[in-house]
Amino acid sequence: MGGRGFTLIELTVVLLLLGVLATATVRLLIQGQRSYREQVERVQVQGNVRTGVAILVQELRELGGGSSGPDLLDILPESITYRAMRNAQFLCRAPNRGRPEIVVWSDPSYGLRQLDSDRDSILLFVENDPGLRSDNMWYTAGVGSVSRGSFCPGPAPGLRIRLTGINPMLIAGVQNGAPVRGFQVTRLLLYRDGGGQYWIGLREWRQPNGWSITQPIVGPLVENGLRLSYLNQQGETTAVPQEVALVEIKVVGVSERRWRPLAGSRGQIHDSLTTHVALRNARRNPGP
Repeated sequence: MGGRGFTLIELTVVLLLLGVLATATVRLLIQGQRSYREQVERVQVQGNVRTGVAILVQELRELGGGSSGPDLLDILPESITYRAMRNAQFLCRAPNRGRPEIVVWSDPSYGLRQLDSDRDSILLFVENDPGLRSDNMWYTAGVGSVSRGSFCPGPAPGLRIRLTGINPMLIAGVQNGAPVRGFQVTRLLLYRDGGGQYWIGLREWRQPNGWSITQPIVGPLVENGLRLSYLNQQGETTAVPQEVALVEIKVVGVSERRWRPLAGSRGQIHDSLTTHVALRNARRNPGP
């Protein structure tokens, strides 16, 4: 006895149901793929923001303020110019009176890199009277040249640093073993690239050409994605570099891709992070 076949209407209904299921499955897969890509980009934005904050904290945490000679040179809401410490050495012998040069051990040397006469200036610690703390100070000088040789006692090599922009008589109070810190004038800023995206960039002052081109550090950010606030010892906002005791940093990142809005989505992905950096020797008074 032969089986009963399907009617055309029944086949049509089955095909329609299969089509609905296939369409729903494809939409679900596409939605899941989009959600995965969006989460990946969200993690990337969060990583960029945290990297930006970490770089600023690393650069600013070593800066000094107050009467010891502030390292902040220019402060704006979207940029900061400062003396970035790059290296440190120690004198291997007291300088000759009246000669604009010092000699330091080349090893040990601390910091990011060796002293560079085209990029660096120095801070030279002057003890003066060892029995007093009130007369200690740091003198600033330019670096005319740096030469390596057997300038220090013993077999270890030394560096002879010829100084510029300082009266040689001022270094008469410098003692053997005094620290010498090399710094480079650096600017961190928010800038817009040729494609219209905003980044945190870095510029360095170099002799004799002046500011280098801006190097991108972290991005992309929103239009006001770097906000810097400067507080004095009383916790009040100040525009005077010498009064700054605390720097507030806020970085707001954004995804490069603009997403079609999903539930709770704003198109592009945003993330922000705020932190504070206290300057050395510029203690901030506690609040009430």
